[in-house]
Amino acid sequence: MLFDSHAHIGEQTDSAFIATASTEEMESASAYRYKALGIIPEGNEKDLDKLEAAAKDGWHIGEIGLDKRFEDLPHQEMIFREALRIAVRYDRVAVIHAVRTYGRTLEILEEEGIGKFIIHGFTGSYETAREVIKLGGMISLSPRAEMAKSFDKLITLPFLIETDMKAGKEEMDILSSWNERLSGKIGIDAGERSWKMIREVL
Repeated sequence: MLFDSHAHIGEQTDSAFIATASTEEMESASAYRYKALGIIPEGNEKDLDKLEAAAKDGWHIGEIGLDKRFEDLPHQEMIFREALRIAVRYDRVAVIHAVRTYGRTLEILEEEGIGKFIIHGFTGSYETAREVIKLGGMISLSPRAEMAKSFDKLITLPFLIETDMKAGKEEMDILSSWNERLSGKIGIDAGERSWKMIREVL
């Protein structure tokens, strides 16, 4: 089965894990079977209340995280920590957005004791990926991962596959092509392994 481990609101599907970047997308995302509600790169207490309500109702949490392209990292960290605490409290998966912040992100994940998380769109080092897995998390690779210096080593580790696109026909065509390339490199069906990994936590 081909399952997109990180996609965005588009066509209705049960073949993708839909993550939002804003709580304003809650209504649109509610129709999906596999979904997470998030707030990046900013947020406030009202957003956290919405995350908590969603988590109570079975939603996962994300995208949440840190992004150095935006200002006020201390505020981002505060929101990130509170969102992680909601994920822990309701035993939900946290979908992590990390841009040029892998080190600090991992420190916070460890401090908050989250065991179920996915760092999506991963392009970091092999060593960082191993730390993610050691903490109980998963890395998810989109086609952009091929540009990472560490790509050839990253694919020796267990990973999820994703597009980071809007759900729909184009997304599934890209996912199929991506899976074919990865499977040829690692010698097993990457998509099948990815689905087995993610369905254990969704």
